[in-house]
Amino acid sequence: MSDIVRAQEFDNVPCPFCGLLCDDVRVTMTKGAATVIANGCAKSRVLFAANANDAAIALADGKPVDLATAIGRAAQILRAARQPLLISAGTDVAGMRVLIELAERCGGSVDHANGDALFRNLRVLQNTGWISTTLAEIRNRADLLVVAGTGITGRFPRFFERCFGNFETLFEVGARELWFLGDVPDDLPAALRSRTRSLAIDPSRFTEFFAALRALFSAHVLKEKAVAGVPIGNLSELLERMRAARYGVLAWTAADLAFPHADLAIQSMCEFVKALNSEKRFSVLPLGGSDADLTAQQVTTWQTGFPVRVNFNGGAPAQGAARRDEVDAMLFVSALDAGRTPPSGNIPSIVLGRAGMRAEGCSVFIPVSVPGLHHAGHLYRADNVVAIHLRKLAGSALPSAAQALQRILDTVREPH
Repeated sequence: MSDIVRAQEFDNVPCPFCGLLCDDVRVTMTKGAATVIANGCAKSRVLFAANANDAAIALADGKPVDLATAIGRAAQILRAARQPLLISAGTDVAGMRVLIELAERCGGSVDHANGDALFRNLRVLQNTGWISTTLAEIRNRADLLVVAGTGITGRFPRFFERCFGNFETLFEVGARELWFLGDVPDDLPAALRSRTRSLAIDPSRFTEFFAALRALFSAHVLKEKAVAGVPIGNLSELLERMRAARYGVLAWTAADLAFPHADLAIQSMCEFVKALNSEKRFSVLPLGGSDADLTAQQVTTWQTGFPVRVNFNGGAPAQGAARRDEVDAMLFVSALDAGRTPPSGNIPSIVLGRAGMRAEGCSVFIPVSVPGLHHAGHLYRADNVVAIHLRKLAGSALPSAAQALQRILDTVREPH
C-alpha cells in the first residue's frame, strides 16, 4: 500500500484572518494541515498553517480534563458570578449569537476586545452620521484615495492590492492617486509608490487638520502659516486634489487612532467630507473587521438593539459595560488567532481559544476549532456591508466556539 498522501486543493477560499475576508485564496490540505499556495498574505499563511491539533486538551484549574468536565466547571463559575463579562476576540456569527444569549442568561455584559476602537467610530455614526462607501466602489470607481494614518497595510495586508491596484474595473477610473496623512508604509506595493504622496502629520492632530481643510474649502483665510505642522500651501494642494477627484475616498482604521478624544478627529474627517459633497462625490471608509469585531457589532445590534458593550445585569439589555471593579468572572473567546490572549486579572476566567493558545492562569481552557478552516460560518467584511460565507476545509475533533458556548449555556440552564 502506498504511503503517499495526496493534497486536496481548494480554490477561492475566503480568508477569515483579517477584515478584508479575501475570497480568492488557494489552499491545499494535507493530513489536516493547511498551506496557502496562492493569493495569500503573510498573516493568512501563518494562521491557515497553524494546525488545529485535535489532541489539544481542555483544562480546569490547571489540570487536564475531558470536555464535559471543563463545560461543567465553566457553568459553575458563571452561575456563581453576579456580574460576568463575556468578551469576543474572534468568533463567527453563530458563536457571537450564543455568547450574547449566555450573557443574557447570566445577567452579565457582552463586549468585543476591540470595543474601544469600535466606539471611536460608533460615537460619530450615532451622533452625526457619515457618507460611506464600500470596497467594491473603491475598486471600481475611486481615482483618489486619502488614507488618514499608516496602519492599513499592517491590519489589512492586501487592501491596496485588492482595492486600489492595477486591474480591470467596471467603470472608467483614469489615473489613480494615493495620499497618506503620515508616513508611506514600507510594505506599500511598489506599483503604487510612483503615484503616492504623503504629508507628515501626527494622527492626534487630525481634528485641527481637517477643520482647517474645511475652513479653506469654505473660502476662509487662515492666518497661520501651518496647521498641525503642515504648511498651508500643502493643505491647499491636497484640498484642490480632493476637489478635482471624480470619486474620492478618505479611509482610516480606528484601531490606529489610539489617543484621547479620537472620535472628535473622526468626526472632523466626516464633517469635511460632508462639506465636499456639496460640489463633489466623496466618501469615507472606516475600515474594521479585525478579530471579527464588526461581526460582533452586527450580531449584538440585531439581538439587542445596541452595538457591543451591552449589559444585561438589570434584566434587559442596556448600553454600557460594567465597571471593572464590579466584574467578578470573565469568559473570553478567541477562535481565529491563538496569539489573541485574554487580559490578565484576579477573577475566575473561562477561555475558549484556538488550539495552541497560551492562556496561563485561567480557571478553564477549552480548545475550539477555527471558522473558515475546520467548520463553515459567516463573518462581516471590513466595510460592514457584506457577510462572507466561510468554508469548511478540514474536519476537527474540537467543537466550534458556538458548540462549546451552547453546551455551557445548556449546563447553566440545568437545575442544580
